Amino acid sequence: MKPIKEVTIAVAICEREGTILLIQRKDTNPLWDKQWEFPGGKIEAGESPEDAVKREVFEETGLEVLDASFFHLHQHDWDLEDHFLRVHLHCFHCHVGEGEVLLEEGKAYRHAWPTTLDALSYDSLSANTDILKIFIHANA
Repeated sequence: MKPIKEVTIAVAICEREGTILLIQRKDTNPLWDKQWEFPGGKIEAGESPEDAVKREVFEETGLEVLDASFFHLHQHDWDLEDHFLRVHLHCFHCHVGEGEVLLEEGKAYRHAWPTTLDALSYDSLSANTDILKIFIHANA
């Protein structure tokens, strides 16, 4: 049986003027390369999920999170070649400040600001699509 690696991360649906921020991921793993995702990343030891999401959004985009509201804890499993990856995602709805998106060098190809419904048509990581559908349903 393959080992299970567990990771806990915080992700943000960043909203600005009726649109949400998506980032096209640059990754050496072809499973994830060029997939669209929400900003976010690992929660560091001693860090709250809310602090992590604010830090990650700033690191990945240069944008300041003005407010962050937790809306869902999501679990997603990936069956990788040599192990299972179980990701626990703390999902936040965030409003971000003005300013240009400054993508983290070497980590992303580009970004987009689609409407929430248009974001469903992007080639996104499956966990992100699941989270977006939950967000849309909760805000309908």
